[in-house]
Amino acid sequence: MKIGPVEFNKKLFIAMVVILVLAIAATIVKNIYVNRYDKYKINKKQDFIYTRYEYKNSNSSIPYVNINTSFAKDLNNQIKNLADSYRDSDSPNTSMSYRYNINANIVSLVVIFKSINEEDELEFDFVTYVFDLDKGAKALDDEEILSKYNLTEDDISKELKKQMKEKYDYEIDEEILPDTCDFEDCFLSLRNIDNYLDNVNYFIENDELVIYRSYKVYSEYNEEDVYSRDDFKFYIN
Repeated sequence: MKIGPVEFNKKLFIAMVVILVLAIAATIVKNIYVNRYDKYKINKKQDFIYTRYEYKNSNSSIPYVNINTSFAKDLNNQIKNLADSYRDSDSPNTSMSYRYNINANIVSLVVIFKSINEEDELEFDFVTYVFDLDKGAKALDDEEILSKYNLTEDDISKELKKQMKEKYDYEIDEEILPDTCDFEDCFLSLRNIDNYLDNVNYFIENDELVIYRSYKVYSEYNEEDVYSRDDFKFYIN
C-alpha cells in the first residue's frame, strides 16, 4: 500500500515532536542535576571557582572559591592575603595563578606559585583543594581522595617513582645527563627527592587522579630547559 503525502507528513511530524520532547526532557534533567548544587554557591551567577582579581604586570589571576562553607571562606581570606604580595609585581616570573576542574560533584582547584629564588632559578609551587558537593561541599583530605580510587600512599610512591624513572631514562637517552649519573644517587639527588610523597598535592581532573609535585630542575648539567610546568603534573593510572 502506498503512503500518501498527507500520511507521510503526519508520521514525519510525529517523529519530530517525539525528538523535540526527548530533547527538552534531557535538558530539564541535566539542569536539575547541575543546579541541585547551586545551594552551595555564594554567588549563584558565577561558577564554583572564578577569577577574583587580575594583576596584568605579573600575569597573575587570583581565584575565588564560590562555596558557602566556613572552610572556603577562610581559604578565600588566605588566598587574598597571599595575593597581596603579587599586586605590585611587574615580573611574569613572580606570579600566582590557578586552574580548576568541575566534574559532576567534584570541584578541584590548584593554585600555582611561580617565583625566582636566591640563586636566580625559576621555581614552581602548588597547593590543591578538592571539594565534594555530595558531602555538603566538604574539602576532602588526602586519605579521602585516595580512598575514592582505592589507592594507598605506597601506591602513589611507586607510581611517582615509575614516572620519575621515565624522565631519567629520557635524559640519559638524549644525552642530557652522562651515563655516570645513575637514577638513585645522581638523578634523584639533583631533583632533591628523598621521599616521593613530599610536596604531593592531589587534584581530580575529569574523574582522573592527578598529582602536582614540585622538585628542583636546575643542576650542573643545565637541564632546566628540558622541563616545563607540565613536568610537575603526574597522571595516576
